[in-house]
Amino acid sequence: MITVAFIVGISYLVSDLVNQAASFFPAQELAKGHALGILVLIMLLGPLFVFSLSHDIINRELAGRTIRFLVTRTSRNKIIFGKFLGVVLFWLVCLVITFGVVLATVHTFDAKTFWQCLTILVYCITLAILLSLAVPRPSYTMFLGIVLAILLPGLGFWSALSDHPAAQWIAYVTPYTFIQKGGAWTGFIWLYAAVFLSASIYLFRRRDC
Repeated sequence: MITVAFIVGISYLVSDLVNQAASFFPAQELAKGHALGILVLIMLLGPLFVFSLSHDIINRELAGRTIRFLVTRTSRNKIIFGKFLGVVLFWLVCLVITFGVVLATVHTFDAKTFWQCLTILVYCITLAILLSLAVPRPSYTMFLGIVLAILLPGLGFWSALSDHPAAQWIAYVTPYTFIQKGGAWTGFIWLYAAVFLSASIYLFRRRDC
């Protein structure tokens, strides 16, 4: 609830700031300004939100042995997909509420920006699930999650602005370059998410519960 309140609060603040500048921009650009504020928020803080809430989504239950009850009742694939869909649904609700604030303010819904925000969050969610299976201790994943949450946007924006040779391939590891290119390029982010989720299923199958 705190996360939802924070996102909605920031989106409302962005809406208020853009409304103050409404006289300087046409209505179409004004609507884009609201949505852009949310996209920037998700790009910068989205990884931190996701990793702080979901870094231990699997290893917490593995450490507490509560996962045994699930394994005896359903397949491991369904457990991973269930965890994934549950977290995605949570963030989808957050986005709907956030963009609802924008819709109530400027009476415009930016579907493209909504899809970009959801795409970034799905990338982070699947990476958090993989991290939770690759590292057995929740305390370690909490630390690593914070590190990744800082590195992802940092490396993403550095690779977009730097001429360093390494920036050319780092740019295609983070989702930000694909978001910037837009169009079909965002499909590569979903491909990364599919790879992370498949790797999570593979690790979970090999792990003793």
